[in-house]
Amino acid sequence: MVDKIMLTDPIADMFTCLRNANLRQKRAVSFPYSRFKLDICKKLEENNYLTEHWADENKRVIKVKIKYFNKDSLLHEVKRVSKPSQQIYLSLSQVKKKCLGRRTYLISTSQGLLTHHEALAKKIGGELIGFIS
Repeated sequence: MVDKIMLTDPIADMFTCLRNANLRQKRAVSFPYSRFKLDICKKLEENNYLTEHWADENKRVIKVKIKYFNKDSLLHEVKRVSKPSQQIYLSLSQVKKKCLGRRTYLISTSQGLLTHHEALAKKIGGELIGFIS
């Protein structure tokens, strides 16, 4: 008898799928569907980490293709910051101070999921979901 695995943090599991696919140099990966994960994939594609993404709503999965340049993935590091047990919220001034470097930070705001650049432009803070570099 096979037990169903209970996912405690679906976003962290999605990031792990992306990280593992990248380490194995796979071009495509799929994971369970959710609207929030689809929004994250859209932001990753807009920031040139993925070449494309699509949702198969019948099978309830999201499929993505990781972007490569000269056999190297543009996706180097994927990390979940805010967790269900400890959510990390940043004000606008904290976004300015903490979201530095070449990383793309994903922030869930009252205006939807934004990168840290978009949050700074709109002058809002929110929950720090994670970062990609």
